[in-house]
Amino acid sequence: MNVQVKKVYRNSYLNIISALFKKLGLPQLIDHLVPVDPQCQTRVSDAVQAILYNVFDGRQALVHLEHWAQEVDCEKLIRPDLHPSWLNDDALARHLDRLYEAGIHNVISTCLIHIYRKEGLSLRAFHADTTDKTVYGAYESASLEALQITHGYNRHHRWQKIGFGLVGNEDGIPFYGDVHDGNLPDKTWNPEVLSRVHEQLKQAKIEDEWIYVADSAAMTKETLAQTKAANAFLITRGPSSLRIVKTALAEADAEDTTWSDPFTLAERNGATYRVWETASTYEGHPVRLIVVESSALDQRKGKTLEKERTKEAELLREEQARWERHPFSCREDAEQALASLKASLRPRFHRVEAAVEETVRLKKRRGRPKKGAEPEVETLYFLHLDVEFDQDAWEQARRKASRFVLVTTVPKEWKGQPMDAQEILKLYKGQISVEMNFAFLKDPFFTDEIYVKKPERVAVLGYLFLLALAIYRVFQRRVRQFITPEHPLKGPGGRKLTRPTGQAIFQLFQYVNVVLFKLPDGRIQRSLDRSLTPDQRRILQGLGMDESIYV
Repeated sequence: MNVQVKKVYRNSYLNIISALFKKLGLPQLIDHLVPVDPQCQTRVSDAVQAILYNVFDGRQALVHLEHWAQEVDCEKLIRPDLHPSWLNDDALARHLDRLYEAGIHNVISTCLIHIYRKEGLSLRAFHADTTDKTVYGAYESASLEALQITHGYNRHHRWQKIGFGLVGNEDGIPFYGDVHDGNLPDKTWNPEVLSRVHEQLKQAKIEDEWIYVADSAAMTKETLAQTKAANAFLITRGPSSLRIVKTALAEADAEDTTWSDPFTLAERNGATYRVWETASTYEGHPVRLIVVESSALDQRKGKTLEKERTKEAELLREEQARWERHPFSCREDAEQALASLKASLRPRFHRVEAAVEETVRLKKRRGRPKKGAEPEVETLYFLHLDVEFDQDAWEQARRKASRFVLVTTVPKEWKGQPMDAQEILKLYKGQISVEMNFAFLKDPFFTDEIYVKKPERVAVLGYLFLLALAIYRVFQRRVRQFITPEHPLKGPGGRKLTRPTGQAIFQLFQYVNVVLFKLPDGRIQRSLDRSLTPDQRRILQGLGMDESIYV
């Protein structure tokens, strides 16, 4: 029996992503939104899948994607009878243009809404933020409506950039995403995106109230007004420059202020918090102000305080040495200098006791003194400084530095649930989910440099990165539902994985290969090059999959 090995594919975890993409029904949805062109050998969904799987496999420029497609099992990953040569850069460029013409923002938004429906995800609270990404090249466009690739600067060089905006749930799954001009300020983006998210919710036939969580750039009159118009509530961090924030911090520092008991939000090794709440108005909108004190001093603020303390100690040592070397001939001059010194020295972290000291000493004369002459003496006055580190002031400064103010329009009871200060803080701390998404969008493994000729194609690629992010987060969420502290996975080096990242799961499937055999009757048969491990089988089973995704 003559069985030939036709090909060996290094498919690893791509088959899992492919199976998930198809289970979500995204290929059919994309081809519905951008109909198949009968003159093309490939569909838009083929191009989208090829680009996405290449992102997960360590993204390359589109010009190299055809060669990459030769090394993976495209017929299994994308669809039967798909030849890798069809995924050349010309075909991909045409599909990018078709996606742009069909309205790439609407295409991806529809896909994100579809994912939320399929996964049954909560629409209670959304976290929002923006970031930018560097791009390279000379881009030309005939349309002023196209993405404007702008320039940024730092002390080293000048670069080109685009902006990403994200709104997603606590699991980091985007519900809304956009690719915008690199210099769009957050204070402009927030009111605009609130309106667009509201439209997406209406498109999904959801008219319920929801919560919008954003950073301090959202604390504007326009954002508050748009939040109300979008049937939403706002949670944001109050800028320290605002009068109502300064007032709240001052009131929280009063001796009679009643703080909450310390509590933690994390299960272990987490910071402890205390909260105190007051109320105010901002630009005509009633708001709740929640002063939060964290045991985990912000690292940047901690370094700043330490620098200030060191600088102040050095300054006081210099002043101490200078005045103790400087004599005054009369007490009046010394007292005047002492008053001036006390007025100028306002140390934060030290106690300084200053006084005038009288010293009587021999008066120095030139030459040899006469024999039998009485030695002359003089009375001089010096300023003596006694400097001592003020531990209480230092602890108070650290405590104040660890405080921040949350501003919210969420009522104290919402949908039958108490929304106390602790719950508001918990929702705000979920902001890390959108920040973790930016790590994905900026990771060179997933989203390396963008090499395309037109801003329109840059925009489409940017939106496809957002779709890849959504798939990644859905995959991670599904795995974490059955990988628990009680039933962890065994990672590299025997390390227990209780909340594994998507990349940690990818590593477990890194060396799964598929062998294509050509049978004597001409049929092609796929087979794994080795048996799956118990953990690999467990993951596939938990995802509702089995070995058939490979063979």
